[in-house]
Amino acid sequence: MKTAYLDIETNYVGKFTDQRLFRDCKNHKITVIGVRILDGASDAFIQLVGKDATKANLMLVLNGVERLVTYNGRSIPDSVKGYVGFDFPVIAAQLGVVLDQEFAHVDLCPECWRKGLWGGQKVVEQSLGLKRKLPGKDGKWADETWKQYEVTQDERCKNEVLAYNQEDVLMLRCIEEAIEKR
Repeated sequence: MKTAYLDIETNYVGKFTDQRLFRDCKNHKITVIGVRILDGASDAFIQLVGKDATKANLMLVLNGVERLVTYNGRSIPDSVKGYVGFDFPVIAAQLGVVLDQEFAHVDLCPECWRKGLWGGQKVVEQSLGLKRKLPGKDGKWADETWKQYEVTQDERCKNEVLAYNQEDVLMLRCIEEAIEKR
């Protein structure tokens, strides 16, 4: 089954319109969409960066995908708490496509809740004993580092955000495998 693991990075560009979790998705500008595609023995990683993060490019990358996997990405409320996530609402607001209406989707966040694992992706990774190569970084760091890149055009800043996004995406499969064993 051709499966895509997806995560986005964003810059916060507006005022908070609602303090409830992620209700202000229109105030996030996509900076990176990272996608890992597993199809049998094939394993590919693609990043859409900056202006290349378009609906047409994303749909091209996802062509033939049968299942999407995210951590807290859903736009449809989950059956555990009734919450929506982050990635898909932001993608819908900016690119005009609701990915969990276009593709079969597994959101690992409510799957983790069902296994008694609570918290954001990095907290769950730690609970599962998974180790990152780039510890100590989070979405706020990615936002600030990308903004620094936009001001300075320092490729090192951009590359650090791309490496962070790649690790987020690659860890999705690790989480999926770990919770399948629980």
